[in-house]
Amino acid sequence: MPIRYLVPFILMLTLAGCGAARTTAPDVRYYTLEYQSPTLTGPQAKAVIALNRFGVAPEFNTGKIVYRDLSFGRQEYVYHQWRSAPQALVADYLRRDLQQSGLFLAVNQPGSSLPATHQLEGMVEEWMEVDGEDRWLATASLTITLLDLRARAIPEQVLFQRTYHGSEPAAKKNPGSVVEAMSRVMRALSGRIIADVHAAVK
Repeated sequence: MPIRYLVPFILMLTLAGCGAARTTAPDVRYYTLEYQSPTLTGPQAKAVIALNRFGVAPEFNTGKIVYRDLSFGRQEYVYHQWRSAPQALVADYLRRDLQQSGLFLAVNQPGSSLPATHQLEGMVEEWMEVDGEDRWLATASLTITLLDLRARAIPEQVLFQRTYHGSEPAAKKNPGSVVEAMSRVMRALSGRIIADVHAAVK
């Protein structure tokens, strides 16, 4: 190939390579909770539990992992995200743990036609990574309301409304370690919630 054609050809390849480099974005890492359901003991309550759709505080209504790196500051990771929104994760894992506990007659799945005797409502108040100089923490706060659907009067329907808070240190200062710590937080909170629900309905 004559040199007068070779130089433009090489220039065109170089520009194409630069364009490809500019359009290549880092892979997004998606995370979920992983833990064994807490073990609880006690007699089975003759109750059918249904979980209503959980809510979430506006600042945590995102699939991105939220972290606090200074007072009043909230940031989000662009390439580290939850597989589902926090309210969906919490509701799904709590439903699983309620069922695995064996403490209730049944725990309804979404769309179930089985009439429930009790209903759980929840609000994710806090769900984030807290960065400190010495360590990072996974912290969560859940408000749970338990209703007795058999009661006619509204005051009698509300068995309790409580806020559960938990925090665990991450083994390392990275999002993956924070997710592992959040799994421990959720397991502990789930066990406390299930114990309180069982005590209230049995």
